[in-house]
Amino acid sequence: MLEVFAAIMAGTLYGLIIGIIPSAGATTGLVAIFGFITWFTSFDPYLGVVFVMAVVASSTTGDSFSGVLLGIPGANSAAATMVDGFPLALQGRATYALTSAVTVSTINGLLWGTLTFALLPWYSNLILLFGVPELWAFVLMALATVGFVSTKLWVRSIIAIAFGCFVGLIGMHPETAADRWTFGWEYLADSVQIMPFIAGLFAIPEILDGLFVKGKVAKVKISQKGQTLEGIKAVWKYKWDGLRGGAIGAFIGFLPGLGGAMSDWMAYGATAAANQNEKVPFGKGNIKGVIGPEGSNNAQKATSMIPTVLFGIPGASFAAIVLGLFMYLDFELGTTSLMYDDKFFDMLFYGFMGATIITCAICLIFTRWISLITYVPYWVYGPILIVFVGWACMRYTGGWEDLAVLGIFSIVGMSCKYLKFSRPAMLMGFILADKIESLSLQMIYLYTPSTLIIRPLFIGIMTLVIAMFIYGVFFNKNRLDYS
Repeated sequence: MLEVFAAIMAGTLYGLIIGIIPSAGATTGLVAIFGFITWFTSFDPYLGVVFVMAVVASSTTGDSFSGVLLGIPGANSAAATMVDGFPLALQGRATYALTSAVTVSTINGLLWGTLTFALLPWYSNLILLFGVPELWAFVLMALATVGFVSTKLWVRSIIAIAFGCFVGLIGMHPETAADRWTFGWEYLADSVQIMPFIAGLFAIPEILDGLFVKGKVAKVKISQKGQTLEGIKAVWKYKWDGLRGGAIGAFIGFLPGLGGAMSDWMAYGATAAANQNEKVPFGKGNIKGVIGPEGSNNAQKATSMIPTVLFGIPGASFAAIVLGLFMYLDFELGTTSLMYDDKFFDMLFYGFMGATIITCAICLIFTRWISLITYVPYWVYGPILIVFVGWACMRYTGGWEDLAVLGIFSIVGMSCKYLKFSRPAMLMGFILADKIESLSLQMIYLYTPSTLIIRPLFIGIMTLVIAMFIYGVFFNKNRLDYS
């Protein structure tokens, strides 16, 4: 057990560091593990399982730090937390925001982690309820949430989603293999890389805004002492917002390939929709806007392992990397033989749950001091962040093209920021573009209207999509206009 604990601690510390680094997150951190994961194969592959799951759990909690403290999401899913978390940091209440985020993330991680890993072999029949039509309708529901429910500027949100989808579809056509919208640039044949896109859309505009406008993150210096307890109390006070976010994250994680960004934004949209006419508007530092999406993230990570382990179908982008890492460790996910490996399931449980608890303890103890970074002038670390972001982007292909894409979308991001076009909506369109296309093609070739109307789950989800459209266009009084 001492070796298991050591693997949990190593994975937790690594995941926290990766999560806190701006524009990194779980996916980037897991990719980096490929360089040394084979060491576990020669020593004990089960310890490798523990280490990987610890990285997943801790990086998910850690990636909210840079979003709240610096306005730079540690991962694309953490952008939802940034919407209200960063304004709270500007008000000198970073510890309050981060403590709330860590607490609600831990609670939902423990709750849904237990329900997932303790009952994993029993879920195989439930996943079969979702075919192509249901997944297609669910993607539309995600877009409807960010496009109509979470903002009043729905026209600009739709334009942003459309542009994001356009960018996401650049590259090789899935049917003809012909280059699509590459403009003769060979680099784009493999599509626009997600790291320079996200960094350009969010990171660089916020850094430049800090350098030339804000000066430092916290405009008002407020003592961080006492904010830890206040943040914990806020989670209890708004517990239903946190539990709702956890339920949304768990449901989306259960569906193959939809990912963390969708769950966090849907949780944020649901929170905003459930709390109309707030004294503090959403997008201006409402703590509920932190609790909702943070309740979703660890829950989504836990349940994403259900389709990944049972069927070998990744529940999210990070899960695809986890699948590859487990293959390196000689564990074939989605096979019948693995269902009888009790030790493997035990290691999944120990790694995820152990890291969740340790991460919470570390963050609650040290968040107060980490938050002091918000009082440091931007000019001290702003240029360093720009260099780091550029370096992180170049790691994808190692070429200057990544920096060119970063520059292009930095201009797009700054334009959206000041013209009030939703950057989160654009990001959602980009992430879901390939899913929309692939699922739509399958819908065209495999289904007819007569075969769709007899699928009650599909009809139910589409009814919700239509309801969201009507609500967003005619009745939405939400003041969230985050750009």
